[in-house]
Amino acid sequence: MAGRYHAFISYSHADENWSRWLQRALERYRVPRRLRQREDADPLPARLYPVFRDRDELASANDLSDSILRAMAESEALIVVCSPAAAASRWVNEEIRYFQTRGLSHRVFCLLVAGSPDANASDCAFPPALLRNEDGSPRHEPLAADVFGDGKHNALLKIAAGLLCVGVDDLKRRDAQRRAWIRSVVTTGLLLITAITIGLAIVAYLSRAESELRRSQAEHLIGFMLGDLRSKLEPLGKLDLLDAVGDQAENYFDVLGDRGSEAEVLSRAKALRQIGEVRFNQGRLKPALAAFKKSLRQAQALHTREPENNDYLFELGQAEFWVGYVAWQRNDLNFAADSFERYMRRSRELLSRQPKNAGYKLELAYAYSNLGSVARERGQASDALGHFNNSQAVLRQLLVDTPDDDALIFDLSEGLSWTGSTLLDLGQIKEAEQAFRETYDLLARLHASGGNARYSNKYGDAGVFLARTVAHSGDVTQADALFEEGRRVLQQLVDRDPTNAVWRYSLYNAQRHHAELTRATGSLRVADRLLTSAHAGLTQLAGEDPSNRDFVRALAMIERLQALRLLDVGHPELAMSPAINAMTRADAVMDDSGRGSAKLDAAQIAETLGRVQHAAGQTEAAQATWIKANTLLDGSAQTSVVARAVRAELSEHLGDDAQARELADALRDAGFNDPRYPLPARKR
Repeated sequence: MAGRYHAFISYSHADENWSRWLQRALERYRVPRRLRQREDADPLPARLYPVFRDRDELASANDLSDSILRAMAESEALIVVCSPAAAASRWVNEEIRYFQTRGLSHRVFCLLVAGSPDANASDCAFPPALLRNEDGSPRHEPLAADVFGDGKHNALLKIAAGLLCVGVDDLKRRDAQRRAWIRSVVTTGLLLITAITIGLAIVAYLSRAESELRRSQAEHLIGFMLGDLRSKLEPLGKLDLLDAVGDQAENYFDVLGDRGSEAEVLSRAKALRQIGEVRFNQGRLKPALAAFKKSLRQAQALHTREPENNDYLFELGQAEFWVGYVAWQRNDLNFAADSFERYMRRSRELLSRQPKNAGYKLELAYAYSNLGSVARERGQASDALGHFNNSQAVLRQLLVDTPDDDALIFDLSEGLSWTGSTLLDLGQIKEAEQAFRETYDLLARLHASGGNARYSNKYGDAGVFLARTVAHSGDVTQADALFEEGRRVLQQLVDRDPTNAVWRYSLYNAQRHHAELTRATGSLRVADRLLTSAHAGLTQLAGEDPSNRDFVRALAMIERLQALRLLDVGHPELAMSPAINAMTRADAVMDDSGRGSAKLDAAQIAETLGRVQHAAGQTEAAQATWIKANTLLDGSAQTSVVARAVRAELSEHLGDDAQARELADALRDAGFNDPRYPLPARKR
């Protein structure tokens, strides 16, 4: 028979605030309807009400002990608010013992609010009855929901899952679906109101009966939708909901032109930049660039009128960065470099005006990182490493003052990832692995906190980078596990929002790299399945926005792998088509001013095409293609271990055995043992 109470909360009165929060949170929690309606399980209650907490329930009791015993007898579970104070409380311990004597030890749940879970620690949070049996023998260390390690909401869900006898992951998933649905409904309503308000403002202006109040209200609402609301939607992957607002707002701004006060023009510049960012994250580079250029023009006009205004200078720097970043995605390295240099100058100028401004210091860290990425693409690995180190030094300094700032931790992880890539350029495989592992650990912590999909996206990406690096050292088992975890996280994000181009690209790229490893290690069915999925996804992405050269490059590298798979099974005539398609795509997105990594991709594709031609009996064509691949490497300024491995393969193809072995031996001495890049035999 079900008890009167779903749970009895046992706590030390030093933890009364936590017990009060827990009682209210549990009693207000609504069990997801889909979970209650499962046909394969017993029905669940809609609410976890009531929950017993002695201070509230027994304020007028004459006999406290009898009342507590009666309440415990009528409770289906016991929740212990664990802390050093609770561990020292005789009454908390007795309440646990009483519940255990009823044969309900499995219905005792713990909420850790202070102290350590370690039984031997001086600040152990668990009362003795949780740690030892009546005869003194040790119990298994109790599992506890941790309000700090898990976060308050996740800790609440763990407790609720225990009370309901359902899986924690199942409850979390259902709860997340419900919360996302509620947010979507509320957001859709706000978007509709915004669209109507903007439309009314446009009509009012065009009829030359413009209301200053209405215009001000419209622009304020636009700012809210693209600023505050966007910050809430972005972690959920719901930026597609802002499409209508962005389009209408841009049309509205086009009608207004430069009219209005300087404060209003600044707001429009910010809004246009935010519209561009939404479109950028959707993989729509052309409309994103249009919005960024409009933002840049407005910010430039404001700065020209009042060059000493820090807000205008800051917004100008933001617009210059984003215009440059689109150029970066389009493989226009020179334009991107010029924009990033201007962004650096703006950041330095702002910091010179206010040397203690943490926000301006952060902009300087970003500017260093941008210049480092440009230097790396130009083959200037040592210069790039210097820029990345400068960026991280600024971030670590900021973290001294705010060590728990998730956004700063995220920025630091991004910088460490770039450092790892640059160390690979320098042939320092172990050092690169350390940098990628620190990146992965930082992002794993952010991902585990839940609630911010951007952190989860980068956690998935970091797993792929780390997997590729440990594969360089020959640790295939660890690399495979990291690829699996990265793909799992990225797939969950894409399932949540299939319109998010950034998440889709991350997933398909992860599938591509994992397929490359599984092919090399003989897991051919897995490789084929991953290649099929990645090819379909990247074909769709590249079709949606052909101007994004990263999409096209990744698709070309997938077709290269498809050609290799057909070559594996002895069909060079079938492998010819995907190999030629890959080479055509690679040639189309590469030019002399472009990024060196694009030329490295093209060189790998040319090496594969040459192999296919050679297997098909086209010896002269194969030689010409391999020479082209060598020329691409010479022009790429790439010095990474992958570039050196490809050079070794090409040297062997072209008959330069001495150079092939020399390159291979140098790679082996650096610890390179990657099955994806088989090296010529060592010199004897």
